[in-house]
Amino acid sequence: MRKWMTGLLAAAMLLSLVACSGGEQAPPETESSGQEITLVADFSNGSELAEEFDLIQTETGIAEEATPGAMAQALSEWSGLDFTLNSAAVEEGAVTVDWAADSTLVAGLDDREQKEEFSFHDIDSLRWFMMDSLYSTLTANLGEVEVYYTMDGGQDLSFDELYPVNLFPADTPYLGSPFYFAHAGGQGETDGADFSRTEGVWRLDGEEDTASIYMDGEGGFIAYYASGSVEAAGYLEYVDEYGDGNGRYDMYDGELGWINGFYFDSDTQIHMGNGDGPVYIRMDGEPADNPVPGALMYSPGFTGLTPADVNNDFHGGYFYEDLLDGSLAIIVTAAVANDFMSAGEETMEEYIARWAEVICGWEIRDLAVQDGGT
Repeated sequence: MRKWMTGLLAAAMLLSLVACSGGEQAPPETESSGQEITLVADFSNGSELAEEFDLIQTETGIAEEATPGAMAQALSEWSGLDFTLNSAAVEEGAVTVDWAADSTLVAGLDDREQKEEFSFHDIDSLRWFMMDSLYSTLTANLGEVEVYYTMDGGQDLSFDELYPVNLFPADTPYLGSPFYFAHAGGQGETDGADFSRTEGVWRLDGEEDTASIYMDGEGGFIAYYASGSVEAAGYLEYVDEYGDGNGRYDMYDGELGWINGFYFDSDTQIHMGNGDGPVYIRMDGEPADNPVPGALMYSPGFTGLTPADVNNDFHGGYFYEDLLDGSLAIIVTAAVANDFMSAGEETMEEYIARWAEVICGWEIRDLAVQDGGT
């Protein structure tokens, strides 16, 4: 009974307060909304065509203060990766970021469960993503600032392995992965390299029904999943690091840059990476099945073709240009990834035309799509 009377008294007091305020209840107090910041997920990974291929995503976040530390924390929450910093200082148009040893950038993924939209299968693409994303987020919010990356309290940021550069001096501003990849060609010795020893079908562990790589012996390759679908296609570059003739063969996919590198253990065995990476064995006599027309070879059903240009692009897109009987025939084969299309903003035909213009460098007119399915 006593509790009921207390509740009744409280209700009466509340009604009295409402009446005194003219019948209008005062709005509740709200917490400070903080400052709006722009977060950038930059999947460039060395590509200079990141914007054309929608490899840069943005999201709006809220932070109490628009500080580098707050931006790094917001990127952590968005991506599920630890953008953990020891410190971040802004001074006279420059930002110095000291990465923590337990950050995902330095420590790697370990057994961390990845978000589907931020999933990485190799440490190189993960590290370039983190460095590019924080760099792009800082410049998007702080304007034209130079960004310096360090570790261990101001030491050079360095990694045991990262292509094409694994050391970032503390006194040199970070310039974004496209810059480093664009200047990687000077390190290799591709001109005049002999790719004949790469020719053939190479299977993971030399077993049937495993992932495989077809190489044409002229510097071209196609990598297949165990299911037989195409994983990547592109070209090789040879780097004789130590001048001993036993150099590294780097695999590039045409647009997104470096994929992996391998060394020869013998004439019939190669291994990926600098350490004890996956081993591929050459399968003598196995046919090089290639379900993608024009990727590395031309259909035997056509005769009188003179190859003019070949571009093996990422995500299953391949472009080749032939001269046929004095006329120019342009054939574009594409496997379209749905997440690269601006949802609700363009049709499939418009998307394919945009994709083809970027790949081929031609203006597309009177486009006809034989199969517009996704």
